[in-house]
Amino acid sequence: MYFTITRMRDKGVARDWKAIKQTPGIRADINIRNEMCELLNRTSDIARLRPQGMPLDAVPIPPLLDARVSGMATNAFTLSGLEEIDGCLYAQSWWCRDV
Repeated sequence: MYFTITRMRDKGVARDWKAIKQTPGIRADINIRNEMCELLNRTSDIARLRPQGMPLDAVPIPPLLDARVSGMATNAFTLSGLEEIDGCLYAQSWWCRDV
């Protein structure tokens, strides 16, 4: 299922809602699977985006490790977890809403 996804943090630091709402979202299919994570050296629920378009297009944002639904409302939900940037793990949340 396709959603509009907006990242809610920059390197672990929460962005304010005004900035989040003004950021254009990424339209993509969210795929969540439990799989072995080399970075964490254990299994993890990993959320990945599959962008709309060609199958070999670059993925616009890193996967979300230890992904879980942290909030849900009528027209949107929030996935939270960890993302790896330049070898460091940071807290990240994705605001996901219907296209």
